[in-house]
Amino acid sequence: MKGHINRVCFCLILFGAASVYAAQLQLVVIPLKHRSADELIAIIKPLVVKGGTVTGMNNQLILKSTAANINEIKRLLQSIDKAPRRLMITVKQDIDGNINQREHSVSGRYSTSDVTIANSSGRTKNKRGITITTQDDAGNHISYRSHSTRSNIEDKNSFRVQTLEGQPAFIETGQSVPVAKHQTFVTHAGVVSHDTIEYRDVTSGFYVLPRLNGNNVTLTVSPQLSRIHPHQGAVFDIQNIETTVRGQLGEWIQIGAVEQDFDDSNKGILHSTRRHGQEQRSVFVKVEEIQ
Repeated sequence: MKGHINRVCFCLILFGAASVYAAQLQLVVIPLKHRSADELIAIIKPLVVKGGTVTGMNNQLILKSTAANINEIKRLLQSIDKAPRRLMITVKQDIDGNINQREHSVSGRYSTSDVTIANSSGRTKNKRGITITTQDDAGNHISYRSHSTRSNIEDKNSFRVQTLEGQPAFIETGQSVPVAKHQTFVTHAGVVSHDTIEYRDVTSGFYVLPRLNGNNVTLTVSPQLSRIHPHQGAVFDIQNIETTVRGQLGEWIQIGAVEQDFDDSNKGILHSTRRHGQEQRSVFVKVEEIQ
């Protein structure tokens, strides 16, 4: 009987303590000036005392907590409920390089009473380069052609977009390019060929999320560059980067670079072509505050 009374007394003490603590909680409505309720709830919720709550409605925070905790949260709101800074973000993507190509070919005709040998692989419509020809009285002739070219690759583009501090931004531009597609099917009636045109989107742009701390900026950025290869119409060059970088407002920040060399050749019996060169790709980003 005595133990039962002790348990009842203990429960009454706990209930009384809980009632006193509940009575200490206050319900206040805090109007917001610049930030949204959803944005600030994620920051404030971990700071609310046990048993308290925080919700939002119509640019207002509804906070239930102790007086001391409410004052602490109000002081925090004074420092973070400010107008987000307007930003101009620029991403530039540069491609530089060169291609060197050299072609050699031999063509001609040689005939005897029994055998005639002729080759016209070097006698093409392309007359550029140096051609050396020798011919005898019988009409036999041999031509040697050498042609060298050097071309520069230069492609520079930049994108600019406005956004607010802490808010993501996305910009993209491009075109749809027709690509011929040939398909062959084997059916019970025979082989059937089908030609179609498909459209491939060739777009460039970037996604970025800026965060500021004074004049320091942290960027989560993902730029993309797509283009038609300048010498091969059915080939597309694609470049993607995903990274997080830090820097200062107003300065160019290099977020990526690629350097590549290439060397390929095509050889036949009486002709050869060699192509070699290099290409550099660089991506920079800059964040400026709009006053």
